[in-house]
Amino acid sequence: MPTPPSPALADRVRSILAARRLSLAEVSRLSGSQFDGKRAFRIPANFYDALRRASFSPSLHQIFSLSVLTHYHLADWLSVFGFSFDDASRFQASWSRFHTAELDARVYNPNIHVAWFKEVRPMSLGAKLTPLNQWLNGETIQPLESLSNRLRPSFRYIKIGTRDAYAFPDLLPGSIVRINHRISFKQLLNKQPTDHILAVQHSRGIVCSRLRLAGRGRIVLCSRQLPYAPVELKLDTEARILGVVDLEIRPLASTEPPEVLPTAGRLWTPREIGWRPLAHRVGEEIRRARIQSGLSFREASKRTAEIARILQHPNYFCAPGALSDLEARDLFPRHVHKLISLSAVYCLSIAGLASLVGLQLEHAGQEAMPDDWKQASLRQEQEVPQPSGFLKAVQDTFEEVPYFLRGALPAVLGLPNLSVRDLFWAGATQGVTHPYLRNCVFLAVNRRDKTPTQSLSSPVWAQPLYVLETRDGKRLCAACSLQNGTLVVRPCTSIYGDLVRLRNRVDAEVIGRVMATVRLLRSRRDVDPGI
Repeated sequence: MPTPPSPALADRVRSILAARRLSLAEVSRLSGSQFDGKRAFRIPANFYDALRRASFSPSLHQIFSLSVLTHYHLADWLSVFGFSFDDASRFQASWSRFHTAELDARVYNPNIHVAWFKEVRPMSLGAKLTPLNQWLNGETIQPLESLSNRLRPSFRYIKIGTRDAYAFPDLLPGSIVRINHRISFKQLLNKQPTDHILAVQHSRGIVCSRLRLAGRGRIVLCSRQLPYAPVELKLDTEARILGVVDLEIRPLASTEPPEVLPTAGRLWTPREIGWRPLAHRVGEEIRRARIQSGLSFREASKRTAEIARILQHPNYFCAPGALSDLEARDLFPRHVHKLISLSAVYCLSIAGLASLVGLQLEHAGQEAMPDDWKQASLRQEQEVPQPSGFLKAVQDTFEEVPYFLRGALPAVLGLPNLSVRDLFWAGATQGVTHPYLRNCVFLAVNRRDKTPTQSLSSPVWAQPLYVLETRDGKRLCAACSLQNGTLVVRPCTSIYGDLVRLRNRVDAEVIGRVMATVRLLRSRRDVDPGI
C-alpha cells in the first residue's frame, strides 16, 4: 500500500505558491473567477487541510488551475502530487491487445530525469552486428529534454492486435509499428499498392493490411495467409488510409499465429465512419474506445487492478460499475488515477479526452519547476547535461526516436532486466534471407539463453534466432540447433549458402537468443521517390 499523504505535501505546495508570491486565499479567489466561474477549477480555501487527508487527491481541473496561475508546467505539478501521464503510454505499449489500436505517442513530461549512458565513442552505423555497449557505457542521470531537441512525435504508432493481423506474417500480433502519414494515399495506391502495408481505419477500428484496388474509389483488405473475410471499403466514407507502415518493433518470445474468430470469416457490411477525431461527449468517446478494444467492463476492471498493483495505489483501480457509470452518465474521471487507467486500458489519448471538457493541456503553464519540489526519484547529476550523440545518430537515420516507449521497453522486448549489453545494432543488412532479419536495424538479445532449441511445430521462418560470435570475432544472427556439441546453422536463414557446422565454444559461441527485432519495412525513398 502507498504511504498516505504527509504534511510535507501541503508544505511543499505552500512553498511553490510562495515562490510565485501567491497565498492560498489569492489562488482560491483567482481560480474561482479566471476560468469562467466553473467550480471544477476552483482551489478551495481549505486546500492545505485536504492535502493532509489520505483519501484526498486534487482533480485534473484543480492541478490545471495551479499550473495556469503559477505558470509552472502541468507535468511538474502532476509530479508534485505523484502522477505521470506517461505511465499510460507505458501500459498501452506493454499489454497485448485483441484489436489493433493507436498508441498515445506524446511525451507529457519532457523535464523528467531519466537514466542514460556515458557515450565512450562516437556511433558509426556500419553494416556489422555490433553490441551497443561499444558506444554506450556507465550511467548518468539527466532531463529527458536535454538528450534531444525533438521529443514531439511526427509519426503515428500502432499496436497490432491478436484478432486484426491482416498482414501476418509480415506483421505479428503484439508488434508496434510506425505509420508514415505524410504521404498521400493516392500516391501509394498509384504505385503497386500491394507492395506496401497500409494502416486503414474503418467503422470497426484500425487494421494494417495490404490493399487491392476494386475500382470506383473502393479498396479491398487482403490477408495473404489467414481466412479473414474480404472486406470491400469505399474510400473517404467507409475507410480512411492513415499512412504506410515503415518500421516495426517485433517481439519474438512468442510467434503464435493470430486468433481468427468465426465472425472474422463472415462477410459484413461496413458503415460510414465519422471524420471527427473525438466524439462530442466524454462518455460516448470512452464507450467507443472500449468497444474497439474488445474488452468487457469486467476485463477492463481487471487491467486497472494490475495498474493499481504496479503503481502501488488503490485509486488506479476502477470497478466494473464505475466504468459503466463513466459511459452512461457522461462523467469525466474525478481522480487523475482513474484518467490514467482509462487511457492505459482503452488506448485513449489523455490530451484528447481532456479537451472534451475544456482542458487544453497546451494552455497550461510552460515554465520548468525547480527539481526540489517534485517527487522525482531520479535527480540531475552535477555535470552539465549534454545532448546525446548516439540518439542524434539514430534520429538522423530514422527521423525520430519514439521516446514515449522508454518505460515499456523491458516488456515490449521481453527482457525484464534490460541492459545496454542486450541491445545490438544489426546493420540493416540486405544479405540475409530470413524475413525477420531483412532490413533489421536493432536486436534485443537474452544473454541468459545460450542453448539453441528448435520448434518442430513451427515453420522455418518462425524458428528461434540466435546471435553467434565466431572464433575470429565475427558475429552473425541465424536459426540454429545444438547437436552433440555442434552448432548447426540453417542455410536458409543466414548469409551462408551451405549448411554450416561449428563446434560449440570452440569455433563459435552463442551470445544469446533474439527476443525482439526493430526493422524497416521499406525505405522512405522507395515509398516517396521525391525524397
